Amino acid sequence: MPHPEEQTLEAGQAFLIDSEAKAKASRYPECIDNLICVEIDKLGPKLGTMKISCLPHITCLLVAGLVQLQAVEISNREGTVIEVELLQIEPSRIEIELSNGHIMWLERSRLSDATEAMLQSCETKEKDAFKALNETLGLSLFVDQNLWDDEAATLADRLGWQQESQTESQSSYRSYPQQGVTILQSRPYSAALYGRSGKVDSLSIVFANKGDFPMSNPPSGDQIKTMEAAVQADTERIEHLLTEQLGEPDRQRFGRGRSLRQLVERWDWKSHAFVLTSQAGEYVTLRIISTDLADKKGQVDRLSDAALREQSKANLEQRENGDVLIRNIPMVNQGPKGYCVPATFERYLRYLSIPADMYSLAMAGQTEIGGGTSLAAIISALESYTASQNRKLRHNNTKIDVRSVAKHIDNGLPLIWTMFSSQEYNDLANQRTIERSQQDDWEEWKDRTRDDARGIELRRDIMAAHACMIIGYNKETDEIAVSDSWGPQYELRWIPAAHAEQVSQGSVYLIDY
Repeated sequence: MPHPEEQTLEAGQAFLIDSEAKAKASRYPECIDNLICVEIDKLGPKLGTMKISCLPHITCLLVAGLVQLQAVEISNREGTVIEVELLQIEPSRIEIELSNGHIMWLERSRLSDATEAMLQSCETKEKDAFKALNETLGLSLFVDQNLWDDEAATLADRLGWQQESQTESQSSYRSYPQQGVTILQSRPYSAALYGRSGKVDSLSIVFANKGDFPMSNPPSGDQIKTMEAAVQADTERIEHLLTEQLGEPDRQRFGRGRSLRQLVERWDWKSHAFVLTSQAGEYVTLRIISTDLADKKGQVDRLSDAALREQSKANLEQRENGDVLIRNIPMVNQGPKGYCVPATFERYLRYLSIPADMYSLAMAGQTEIGGGTSLAAIISALESYTASQNRKLRHNNTKIDVRSVAKHIDNGLPLIWTMFSSQEYNDLANQRTIERSQQDDWEEWKDRTRDDARGIELRRDIMAAHACMIIGYNKETDEIAVSDSWGPQYELRWIPAAHAEQVSQGSVYLIDY
Protein backbone atom coordinates (compact mmCIF):
# COMPACT_ATOMS: atom_id res chain seq x y z
CA MET A 1 0.00 0.00 0.00
CA PRO A 2 1.31 3.52 -0.72
CA HIS A 3 2.41 5.81 2.06
CA PRO A 4 -0.70 7.82 3.13
CA GLU A 5 0.99 11.05 2.08
CA GLU A 6 2.53 9.61 -1.08
CA GLN A 7 1.75 11.35 -4.35
CA THR A 8 2.69 10.73 -7.98
CA LEU A 9 3.88 13.68 -10.01
CA GLU A 10 2.10 14.31 -13.29
CA ALA A 11 4.00 14.12 -16.56
CA GLY A 12 5.73 17.38 -17.47
CA GLN A 13 5.53 18.83 -13.94
CA ALA A 14 8.84 20.63 -13.33
CA PHE A 15 10.68 22.22 -10.46
CA LEU A 16 13.92 24.15 -10.10
CA ILE A 17 16.47 23.76 -7.33
CA ASP A 18 16.64 27.23 -5.85
CA SER A 19 19.51 29.52 -4.99
CA GLU A 20 19.62 28.22 -1.40
CA ALA A 21 20.37 24.74 -2.68
CA LYS A 22 22.94 26.23 -5.06
CA ALA A 23 24.60 28.00 -2.15
CA LYS A 24 24.74 24.70 -0.21
CA ALA A 25 26.48 22.98 -3.10
CA SER A 26 29.03 25.80 -3.35
CA ARG A 27 30.35 24.85 0.09
CA TYR A 28 31.49 21.53 -1.37
CA PRO A 29 34.20 22.19 -4.00
CA GLU A 30 34.07 18.62 -5.25
CA CYS A 31 30.49 19.25 -6.43
CA ILE A 32 29.74 21.11 -9.66
CA ASP A 33 27.72 24.26 -9.00
CA ASN A 34 24.74 24.12 -11.37
CA LEU A 35 21.05 24.82 -11.49
CA ILE A 36 19.07 21.71 -12.30
CA CYS A 37 15.75 21.50 -14.05
CA VAL A 38 14.08 18.10 -13.84
CA GLU A 39 10.87 16.75 -15.26
CA ILE A 40 9.04 13.79 -13.76
CA ASP A 41 7.21 11.47 -16.13
CA LYS A 42 4.31 9.54 -14.69
CA LEU A 43 5.27 5.88 -14.78
CA GLY A 44 2.74 4.14 -12.54
CA PRO A 45 0.82 4.42 -9.28
CA LYS A 46 4.01 4.92 -7.26
CA LEU A 47 7.23 5.72 -9.07
CA GLY A 48 8.35 8.46 -11.43
CA THR A 49 11.22 8.53 -13.95
CA MET A 50 13.63 11.46 -13.88
CA LYS A 51 14.58 12.95 -17.27
CA ILE A 52 17.21 15.59 -18.00
CA SER A 53 15.78 18.88 -19.22
CA CYS A 54 19.01 20.90 -19.07
CA LEU A 55 21.94 19.43 -17.18
CA PRO A 56 25.65 18.85 -17.66
CA HIS A 57 26.95 15.51 -16.39
CA ILE A 58 27.25 15.53 -12.59
CA THR A 59 28.79 12.59 -10.79
CA CYS A 60 29.24 13.68 -7.18
CA LEU A 61 26.73 14.25 -4.43
CA LEU A 62 25.99 16.64 -1.65
CA VAL A 63 25.25 14.59 1.49
CA ALA A 64 23.88 16.61 4.39
CA GLY A 65 23.00 14.67 7.53
CA LEU A 66 20.25 12.07 6.98
CA VAL A 67 19.87 11.61 10.71
CA GLN A 68 18.61 15.18 10.96
CA LEU A 69 16.51 14.75 7.78
CA GLN A 70 18.36 17.54 5.97
CA ALA A 71 18.43 17.86 2.20
CA VAL A 72 20.67 15.54 0.16
CA GLU A 73 21.40 15.23 -3.54
CA ILE A 74 20.75 11.95 -5.32
CA SER A 75 21.43 10.94 -8.92
CA ASN A 76 20.27 8.20 -11.28
CA ARG A 77 22.33 6.16 -13.71
CA GLU A 78 21.70 8.68 -16.51
CA GLY A 79 23.35 11.44 -14.45
CA THR A 80 20.26 13.34 -13.34
CA VAL A 81 20.79 15.04 -9.97
CA ILE A 82 18.03 16.25 -7.68
CA GLU A 83 17.95 17.65 -4.16
CA VAL A 84 15.50 15.88 -1.87
CA GLU A 85 14.76 15.14 1.74
CA LEU A 86 15.43 11.47 2.39
CA LEU A 87 12.56 10.04 4.46
CA GLN A 88 13.05 6.26 4.48
CA ILE A 89 15.59 3.78 3.19
CA GLU A 90 14.39 0.25 2.44
CA PRO A 91 16.38 -2.63 0.90
CA SER A 92 14.99 -2.08 -2.61
CA ARG A 93 13.73 1.51 -2.59
CA ILE A 94 13.88 4.91 -0.91
CA GLU A 95 11.17 7.38 0.04
CA ILE A 96 11.91 11.01 -0.77
CA GLU A 97 10.25 14.40 -0.39
CA LEU A 98 10.81 16.92 -3.19
CA SER A 99 11.33 20.63 -2.59
CA ASN A 100 7.70 21.29 -3.57
CA GLY A 101 6.41 18.91 -0.87
CA HIS A 102 5.62 15.91 -3.07
CA ILE A 103 6.49 12.50 -1.55
CA MET A 104 7.39 9.51 -3.71
CA TRP A 105 9.33 6.25 -3.79
CA LEU A 106 12.33 5.48 -6.05
CA GLU A 107 13.83 2.08 -6.82
CA ARG A 108 17.42 1.82 -5.64
CA SER A 109 18.40 -0.21 -8.70
CA ARG A 110 17.90 2.91 -10.85
CA LEU A 111 20.21 5.11 -8.76
CA SER A 112 23.88 5.81 -9.44
CA ASP A 113 26.71 3.96 -7.73
CA ALA A 114 27.62 7.13 -5.85
CA THR A 115 24.07 7.50 -4.53
CA GLU A 116 23.99 3.82 -3.53
CA ALA A 117 27.24 4.28 -1.63
CA MET A 118 25.76 7.30 0.14
CA LEU A 119 22.63 5.32 1.04
CA GLN A 120 24.70 2.48 2.46
CA SER A 121 26.65 5.00 4.55
CA CYS A 122 23.39 6.49 5.79
CA GLU A 123 22.06 3.03 6.66
CA THR A 124 25.16 2.44 8.75
CA LYS A 125 24.69 5.80 10.50
CA GLU A 126 21.03 5.01 11.12
CA LYS A 127 21.90 1.62 12.53
CA ASP A 128 24.46 3.20 14.83
CA ALA A 129 21.88 5.83 15.86
CA PHE A 130 19.16 3.41 16.95
CA LYS A 131 21.72 1.12 18.56
CA ALA A 132 22.96 4.05 20.64
CA LEU A 133 19.36 4.90 21.59
CA ASN A 134 18.71 1.28 22.60
CA GLU A 135 21.82 1.38 24.77
CA THR A 136 20.67 4.58 26.46
CA LEU A 137 17.22 3.15 27.09
CA GLY A 138 18.54 -0.22 28.21
CA LEU A 139 15.96 -1.90 25.95
CA SER A 140 16.12 -3.80 22.66
CA LEU A 141 13.44 -1.45 21.39
CA PHE A 142 14.50 -0.45 17.87
CA VAL A 143 15.63 -2.71 15.04
CA ASP A 144 15.52 0.15 12.53
CA GLN A 145 14.52 3.81 12.46
CA ASN A 146 10.75 3.17 12.49
CA LEU A 147 9.03 1.51 15.44
CA TRP A 148 5.51 2.02 14.09
CA ASP A 149 5.70 -0.59 11.32
CA ASP A 150 6.79 -3.31 13.78
CA GLU A 151 4.36 -6.04 14.79
CA ALA A 152 3.29 -5.43 18.40
CA ALA A 153 3.53 -9.13 19.26
CA THR A 154 7.07 -9.31 17.82
CA LEU A 155 8.25 -6.35 19.86
CA ALA A 156 6.60 -7.73 23.02
CA ASP A 157 8.41 -11.03 22.48
CA ARG A 158 11.70 -9.18 22.00
CA LEU A 159 11.14 -7.27 25.25
CA GLY A 160 9.82 -10.29 27.16
CA TRP A 161 6.52 -8.58 28.07
CA GLN A 162 3.46 -10.78 28.45
CA GLN A 163 0.19 -10.28 26.59
CA GLU A 164 -2.35 -8.49 28.75
CA SER A 165 -5.20 -7.94 26.30
CA GLN A 166 -6.30 -8.69 22.74
CA THR A 167 -9.38 -7.32 21.02
CA GLU A 168 -10.24 -7.05 17.36
CA SER A 169 -8.42 -3.72 17.03
CA GLN A 170 -6.34 -3.26 20.19
CA SER A 171 -3.71 -5.26 22.04
CA SER A 172 -1.55 -4.65 25.07
CA TYR A 173 1.45 -6.31 26.68
CA ARG A 174 2.64 -5.54 30.20
CA SER A 175 5.47 -6.29 32.56
CA TYR A 176 5.84 -5.58 36.26
CA PRO A 177 9.66 -5.93 36.37
CA GLN A 178 11.42 -7.32 39.39
CA GLN A 179 14.02 -5.39 41.36
CA GLY A 180 17.31 -5.30 39.48
CA VAL A 181 15.76 -4.59 36.07
CA THR A 182 16.59 -1.09 34.81
CA ILE A 183 15.42 1.15 31.98
CA LEU A 184 17.22 4.47 31.55
CA GLN A 185 19.30 3.42 34.57
CA SER A 186 16.16 3.57 36.72
CA ARG A 187 13.87 0.90 38.12
CA PRO A 188 10.65 0.49 36.11
CA TYR A 189 7.62 -0.63 38.14
CA SER A 190 5.28 -1.05 35.18
CA ALA A 191 6.01 -1.27 31.45
CA ALA A 192 3.22 -1.49 28.87
CA LEU A 193 3.16 -1.82 25.10
CA TYR A 194 -0.02 -0.91 23.23
CA GLY A 195 -0.83 -2.17 19.74
CA ARG A 196 -3.44 -1.14 17.21
CA SER A 197 -4.39 -3.26 14.20
CA GLY A 198 -1.43 -5.50 14.99
CA LYS A 199 1.21 -2.74 14.86
CA VAL A 200 3.01 -0.93 17.66
CA ASP A 201 0.98 2.10 18.76
CA SER A 202 2.72 3.38 21.92
CA LEU A 203 4.65 2.42 25.04
CA SER A 204 4.31 3.56 28.64
CA ILE A 205 6.98 2.98 31.28
CA VAL A 206 6.28 3.98 34.88
CA PHE A 207 9.17 4.46 37.28
CA ALA A 208 9.02 5.44 40.97
CA ASN A 209 5.42 6.06 41.99
CA LYS A 210 3.36 5.98 45.16
CA GLY A 211 1.16 3.10 43.99
CA ASP A 212 3.91 0.53 43.31
CA PHE A 213 6.66 1.72 45.66
CA PRO A 214 7.25 -0.91 48.39
CA MET A 215 5.99 0.39 51.73
CA SER A 216 4.28 -0.94 54.81
CA ASN A 217 0.58 -0.41 55.48
CA PRO A 218 0.29 2.22 56.79
CA PRO A 219 3.58 3.66 55.48
CA SER A 220 6.06 5.30 57.80
CA GLY A 221 7.21 8.88 57.36
CA ASP A 222 10.69 7.70 56.32
CA GLN A 223 9.20 5.41 53.66
CA ILE A 224 7.18 8.28 52.20
CA LYS A 225 10.28 10.49 52.08
CA THR A 226 12.21 7.69 50.37
CA MET A 227 9.49 7.34 47.75
CA GLU A 228 9.37 11.08 47.11
CA ALA A 229 13.16 11.18 46.77
CA ALA A 230 13.03 8.26 44.30
CA VAL A 231 10.50 10.11 42.12
CA GLN A 232 12.75 13.16 42.00
CA ALA A 233 15.93 11.14 41.38
CA ASP A 234 14.37 9.10 38.57
CA THR A 235 13.06 12.27 36.92
CA GLU A 236 16.45 13.98 36.99
CA ARG A 237 18.30 10.88 35.78
CA ILE A 238 15.95 10.23 32.87
CA GLU A 239 15.96 13.92 31.86
CA HIS A 240 19.76 13.89 31.79
CA LEU A 241 20.09 10.69 29.75
CA LEU A 242 17.52 11.66 27.13
CA THR A 243 18.92 15.18 26.82
CA GLU A 244 22.43 13.81 26.42
CA GLN A 245 21.22 11.50 23.63
CA LEU A 246 18.55 13.62 21.90
CA GLY A 247 19.21 17.25 22.85
CA GLU A 248 17.21 19.72 24.91
CA PRO A 249 13.50 18.88 25.34
CA ASP A 250 10.46 20.96 24.52
CA ARG A 251 8.14 21.68 27.44
CA GLN A 252 4.48 21.31 26.56
CA ARG A 253 1.08 20.67 28.09
CA PHE A 254 -0.64 17.40 27.28
CA GLY A 255 -4.16 16.14 27.83
CA ARG A 256 -7.58 17.64 28.37
CA GLY A 257 -9.96 18.09 31.25
CA ARG A 258 -9.59 19.27 34.82
CA SER A 259 -6.87 17.45 36.80
CA LEU A 260 -5.71 15.49 33.73
CA ARG A 261 -3.71 18.17 31.90
CA GLN A 262 -0.01 17.63 32.48
CA LEU A 263 3.20 19.57 31.94
CA VAL A 264 5.59 17.30 30.04
CA GLU A 265 9.05 17.29 28.52
CA ARG A 266 9.30 16.04 24.95
CA TRP A 267 12.24 14.74 22.92
CA ASP A 268 11.81 13.73 19.25
CA TRP A 269 13.77 11.15 17.28
CA LYS A 270 12.60 10.46 13.74
CA SER A 271 8.85 9.83 14.00
CA HIS A 272 9.04 9.02 17.73
CA ALA A 273 8.29 11.37 20.62
CA PHE A 274 9.64 10.57 24.09
CA VAL A 275 7.27 12.26 26.54
CA LEU A 276 8.32 12.45 30.18
CA THR A 277 5.75 13.31 32.84
CA SER A 278 6.52 13.68 36.53
CA GLN A 279 4.54 14.85 39.52
CA ALA A 280 6.42 15.50 42.75
CA GLY A 281 5.64 12.81 45.29
CA GLU A 282 3.34 10.99 42.84
CA TYR A 283 5.02 9.30 39.90
CA VAL A 284 7.30 9.64 36.89
CA THR A 285 6.40 8.03 33.57
CA LEU A 286 7.83 7.95 30.05
CA ARG A 287 5.56 7.51 27.05
CA ILE A 288 6.86 6.74 23.57
CA ILE A 289 4.33 7.86 20.98
CA SER A 290 4.32 9.03 17.38
CA THR A 291 5.31 12.64 16.73
CA ASP A 292 1.95 13.07 14.98
CA LEU A 293 0.13 12.14 18.19
CA ALA A 294 2.49 14.29 20.26
CA ASP A 295 1.77 17.26 18.00
CA LYS A 296 -1.92 16.78 18.91
CA LYS A 297 -0.99 16.83 22.63
CA GLY A 298 -1.78 13.13 22.92
CA GLN A 299 -5.36 13.51 21.69
CA VAL A 300 -6.80 11.22 19.02
CA ASP A 301 -9.60 12.09 16.63
CA ARG A 302 -12.97 11.77 18.35
CA LEU A 303 -15.55 9.29 17.14
CA SER A 304 -18.91 10.76 16.21
CA ASP A 305 -21.94 9.68 18.24
CA ALA A 306 -23.18 7.67 15.27
CA ALA A 307 -19.83 5.92 14.79
CA LEU A 308 -19.53 5.14 18.51
CA ARG A 309 -23.08 3.82 18.65
CA GLU A 310 -22.42 1.56 15.66
CA GLN A 311 -19.11 0.37 17.14
CA SER A 312 -20.69 -0.37 20.53
CA LYS A 313 -23.60 -2.30 19.04
CA ALA A 314 -21.19 -4.31 16.89
CA ASN A 315 -19.41 -5.45 20.05
CA LEU A 316 -22.56 -7.14 21.40
CA GLU A 317 -22.48 -10.95 21.29
CA GLN A 318 -25.54 -13.15 21.87
CA ARG A 319 -24.95 -16.85 22.45
CA GLU A 320 -27.29 -19.80 21.99
CA ASN A 321 -27.49 -20.43 25.74
CA GLY A 322 -28.87 -16.91 26.33
CA ASP A 323 -25.60 -15.20 27.30
CA VAL A 324 -25.39 -11.57 26.16
CA LEU A 325 -21.84 -10.18 26.36
CA ILE A 326 -19.87 -7.11 25.31
CA ARG A 327 -16.70 -8.07 23.47
CA ASN A 328 -13.51 -6.09 22.75
CA ILE A 329 -13.11 -4.45 26.15
CA PRO A 330 -9.34 -4.05 26.73
CA MET A 331 -7.89 -5.69 29.80
CA VAL A 332 -5.68 -3.74 32.21
CA ASN A 333 -3.83 -5.58 34.94
CA GLN A 334 -3.61 -3.18 37.89
CA GLY A 335 -0.89 -5.30 39.48
CA PRO A 336 -0.47 -5.70 43.25
CA LYS A 337 -1.65 -2.17 44.09
CA GLY A 338 -5.13 -0.92 44.87
CA TYR A 339 -5.77 0.76 41.51
CA CYS A 340 -9.08 -0.93 40.74
CA VAL A 341 -10.94 2.34 40.11
CA PRO A 342 -8.40 4.00 37.75
CA ALA A 343 -7.62 0.69 36.00
CA THR A 344 -11.31 -0.03 35.40
CA PHE A 345 -11.95 3.45 34.08
CA GLU A 346 -8.91 3.15 31.79
CA ARG A 347 -10.46 0.00 30.33
CA TYR A 348 -13.78 1.74 29.76
CA LEU A 349 -12.24 4.81 28.14
CA ARG A 350 -10.03 2.77 25.82
CA TYR A 351 -13.05 0.66 24.88
CA LEU A 352 -14.63 3.93 23.68
CA SER A 353 -11.39 4.82 21.79
CA ILE A 354 -10.51 7.55 24.29
CA PRO A 355 -6.85 7.68 25.45
CA ALA A 356 -6.41 6.83 29.13
CA ASP A 357 -3.77 5.71 31.60
CA MET A 358 -4.46 4.35 35.07
CA TYR A 359 -1.52 6.20 36.63
CA SER A 360 -2.77 9.59 35.39
CA LEU A 361 -6.27 8.70 36.55
CA ALA A 362 -4.92 7.62 39.93
CA MET A 363 -3.22 10.99 40.37
CA ALA A 364 -6.46 12.76 39.44
CA GLY A 365 -8.30 10.53 41.91
CA GLN A 366 -5.85 11.36 44.71
CA THR A 367 -5.04 7.67 45.07
CA GLU A 368 -3.34 6.96 48.36
CA ILE A 369 0.04 5.33 48.77
CA GLY A 370 -0.32 1.65 47.83
CA GLY A 371 -3.82 2.20 46.44
CA GLY A 372 -7.22 3.38 47.55
CA THR A 373 -8.79 6.01 45.33
CA SER A 374 -11.07 8.89 46.22
CA LEU A 375 -14.06 8.01 44.06
CA ALA A 376 -15.43 11.54 44.32
CA ALA A 377 -12.12 13.03 43.12
CA ILE A 378 -11.69 10.68 40.17
CA ILE A 379 -15.32 11.12 39.14
CA SER A 380 -14.88 14.89 39.19
CA ALA A 381 -11.80 14.64 36.97
CA LEU A 382 -13.47 12.17 34.62
CA GLU A 383 -16.58 14.31 34.23
CA SER A 384 -14.38 17.08 32.87
CA TYR A 385 -12.32 14.72 30.70
CA THR A 386 -15.27 12.88 29.18
CA ALA A 387 -16.99 16.21 28.50
CA SER A 388 -13.88 17.29 26.56
CA GLN A 389 -14.42 14.17 24.43
CA ASN A 390 -18.12 14.98 23.88
CA ARG A 391 -19.16 12.14 26.16
CA LYS A 392 -21.13 12.02 29.43
CA LEU A 393 -20.21 10.21 32.62
CA ARG A 394 -23.43 9.02 34.26
CA HIS A 395 -24.01 7.75 37.80
CA ASN A 396 -26.98 5.62 38.82
CA ASN A 397 -28.01 4.32 42.21
CA THR A 398 -29.66 1.05 41.31
CA LYS A 399 -30.42 -2.45 42.38
CA ILE A 400 -28.19 -4.99 40.61
CA ASP A 401 -30.45 -7.31 38.70
CA VAL A 402 -30.65 -8.55 35.13
CA ARG A 403 -33.30 -6.05 34.11
CA SER A 404 -31.37 -2.97 35.28
CA VAL A 405 -28.15 -4.26 33.71
CA ALA A 406 -29.63 -5.35 30.37
CA LYS A 407 -30.85 -1.92 29.24
CA HIS A 408 -27.24 -0.67 29.15
CA ILE A 409 -25.53 -3.86 27.98
CA ASP A 410 -27.96 -4.07 25.04
CA ASN A 411 -26.56 -0.73 23.84
CA GLY A 412 -23.02 -2.08 23.98
CA LEU A 413 -22.18 -0.05 27.10
CA PRO A 414 -20.60 -1.82 30.09
CA LEU A 415 -21.16 -0.65 33.67
CA ILE A 416 -18.57 0.21 36.28
CA TRP A 417 -19.89 -1.39 39.43
CA THR A 418 -18.85 -0.50 42.99
CA MET A 419 -19.08 -3.52 45.27
CA PHE A 420 -17.39 -5.49 48.08
CA SER A 421 -15.03 -8.09 46.66
CA SER A 422 -14.71 -10.40 49.65
CA GLN A 423 -12.86 -13.71 49.64
CA GLU A 424 -16.19 -15.47 50.02
CA TYR A 425 -17.55 -13.72 46.91
CA ASN A 426 -14.43 -14.49 44.84
CA ASP A 427 -14.41 -18.15 45.84
CA LEU A 428 -18.02 -18.47 44.71
CA ALA A 429 -17.43 -16.57 41.45
CA ASN A 430 -14.34 -18.64 40.61
CA GLN A 431 -16.01 -21.97 41.37
CA ARG A 432 -19.19 -21.20 39.47
CA THR A 433 -17.31 -19.85 36.44
CA ILE A 434 -15.26 -23.04 36.12
CA GLU A 435 -18.32 -25.26 36.50
CA ARG A 436 -20.32 -23.11 34.10
CA SER A 437 -17.68 -23.47 31.38
CA GLN A 438 -18.20 -27.26 31.52
CA GLN A 439 -21.99 -27.05 31.40
CA ASP A 440 -24.06 -28.35 28.48
CA ASP A 441 -27.47 -28.72 30.17
CA TRP A 442 -28.66 -25.15 30.65
CA GLU A 443 -31.98 -26.09 32.21
CA GLU A 444 -30.06 -27.91 34.91
CA TRP A 445 -27.77 -24.89 35.33
CA LYS A 446 -30.78 -22.62 35.62
CA ASP A 447 -32.09 -24.75 38.50
CA ARG A 448 -28.64 -24.80 40.11
CA THR A 449 -28.40 -21.00 39.98
CA ARG A 450 -31.84 -20.62 41.56
CA ASP A 451 -30.94 -23.03 44.35
CA ASP A 452 -27.59 -21.28 45.01
CA ALA A 453 -29.30 -17.90 45.13
CA ARG A 454 -31.69 -19.18 47.77
CA GLY A 455 -29.21 -21.24 49.75
CA ILE A 456 -26.09 -19.05 49.85
CA GLU A 457 -25.94 -15.59 51.35
CA LEU A 458 -22.86 -13.39 50.95
CA ARG A 459 -21.87 -10.87 53.59
CA ARG A 460 -20.75 -7.34 52.74
CA ASP A 461 -17.11 -6.99 53.76
CA ILE A 462 -16.58 -3.24 54.04
CA MET A 463 -12.80 -3.79 54.07
CA ALA A 464 -12.99 -5.22 50.55
CA ALA A 465 -14.35 -2.19 48.65
CA HIS A 466 -13.74 -2.66 44.95
CA ALA A 467 -14.75 -1.50 41.46
CA CYS A 468 -15.12 -3.80 38.47
CA MET A 469 -17.14 -4.02 35.27
CA ILE A 470 -20.46 -5.62 34.49
CA ILE A 471 -20.15 -6.74 30.87
CA GLY A 472 -23.08 -9.12 30.30
CA TYR A 473 -26.09 -11.05 31.55
CA ASN A 474 -28.26 -14.13 31.00
CA LYS A 475 -31.99 -13.66 31.55
CA GLU A 476 -32.73 -17.39 31.53
CA THR A 477 -30.24 -18.28 34.25
CA ASP A 478 -30.56 -14.91 36.08
CA GLU A 479 -26.80 -14.28 36.10
CA ILE A 480 -24.58 -11.33 35.39
CA ALA A 481 -21.06 -11.36 33.88
CA VAL A 482 -18.32 -9.39 35.63
CA SER A 483 -14.78 -8.44 34.64
CA ASP A 484 -11.98 -7.40 37.03
CA SER A 485 -8.78 -5.48 36.28
CA TRP A 486 -6.54 -8.29 37.50
CA GLY A 487 -5.38 -9.75 34.20
CA PRO A 488 -6.76 -12.03 31.47
CA GLN A 489 -7.86 -14.83 33.82
CA TYR A 490 -10.34 -12.42 35.44
CA GLU A 491 -11.69 -11.06 32.17
CA LEU A 492 -15.01 -12.94 32.51
CA ARG A 493 -16.68 -14.45 35.57
CA TRP A 494 -20.33 -15.26 36.21
CA ILE A 495 -22.31 -14.70 39.41
CA PRO A 496 -26.04 -15.06 40.23
CA ALA A 497 -27.71 -11.66 40.12
CA ALA A 498 -29.00 -12.22 43.67
CA HIS A 499 -25.45 -12.60 44.98
CA ALA A 500 -24.29 -9.55 43.04
CA GLU A 501 -26.95 -7.49 44.80
CA GLN A 502 -25.85 -8.87 48.18
CA VAL A 503 -22.30 -7.50 47.76
CA SER A 504 -23.20 -4.32 45.87
CA GLN A 505 -22.45 -0.80 47.12
CA GLY A 506 -25.51 0.30 45.14
CA SER A 507 -23.80 2.44 42.46
CA VAL A 508 -22.95 1.99 38.80
CA TYR A 509 -21.24 4.36 36.37
CA LEU A 510 -21.28 4.44 32.61
CA ILE A 511 -19.94 6.70 29.87
CA ASP A 512 -22.67 7.53 27.39
CA TYR A 513 -22.81 9.17 23.96
